[in-house]
Amino acid sequence: MARRYQIALKHFKDIAASEQKGWPDHQWHGEIENCDVCSRPMKDEQFMIDGPAEAGPSPMWGNICVICACKYSPKVGWGKAQLYERDGDGIWRLVAGGPPA
Repeated sequence: MARRYQIALKHFKDIAASEQKGWPDHQWHGEIENCDVCSRPMKDEQFMIDGPAEAGPSPMWGNICVICACKYSPKVGWGKAQLYERDGDGIWRLVAGGPPA
């Protein structure tokens, strides 16, 4: 599991690093305690993905960890999934997949 986690974390770090836009005023409002798919505690996670949390033509969306996101929401973009990164104050800031300009 540790290797899968490292691969998933790198995938989303690369996406965050390659995103050229910024949404300084976009943040997640509310607490995210656990991944909506696997119940992994999110308190120490660097990234959270707001995206499809299951397979299928009309999937439910959720707040998911990087491992579950690699399975269900590997592509980040407007209408696909949004990538949030926790800042030093514990606030989830939108870093990729935000609304078009």
